[in-house]
Amino acid sequence: PNRKIPAMAATTKPLILITGANQGLGFATAQQLASTGQYNLLIGARSQEKAEGAIKKLQESSVDISLTPIIIDLDQDESITAAAKFVQDLFGSLDILINNAGINRASDPNATLRETYRGVFETNVFGVAMMTATFLPLLRASKHHDRRIVNVTSGLGQIGIAYSPTSEYSAKIWELPVYRSSKSAINMISAVDAVSLEKENILCVLAAPG
Repeated sequence: PNRKIPAMAATTKPLILITGANQGLGFATAQQLASTGQYNLLIGARSQEKAEGAIKKLQESSVDISLTPIIIDLDQDESITAAAKFVQDLFGSLDILINNAGINRASDPNATLRETYRGVFETNVFGVAMMTATFLPLLRASKHHDRRIVNVTSGLGQIGIAYSPTSEYSAKIWELPVYRSSKSAINMISAVDAVSLEKENILCVLAAPG
């Protein structure tokens, strides 16, 4: 379970949750946001150890900023629900959600094709959809002027790029149907969320770091 920590002092700094913040793009995002000193961050990882390890590294270079570890396993609804309760109990609301965590292949090298699709979609699509649905009440509770959901996608998920005869990310060069289709699904989910949440002034945007 997430370990209780002292409640954050009253602050006007927006609170941002980043999933998969202990490595790769998630950690780079946390570094960038922490370096500005303008945000308080919830560092999401699959384990307390990974989250705290990332925070230790971030504290070496960041300015005075609140960094809170939070355990989130996108493959487990119970983990997502527990994480939302943790944020509710500690902060009462969330200003920005960054759905960064994702995988590009099955963890089991001997997985069947169905198991491979299921594993990648479990994290990249179902997990992200559940994160948004579960944390939406906390975003709605926020008084921040720029509430938003940021879903990390990839140019590989764009159908036009897959067909392109000239793009270096064409399916002629990188087939990757499992990963590509998972990001295509996220693109559509994000489009629908963007339309449905517009009336509440909650932005849903896609970020393709490449």
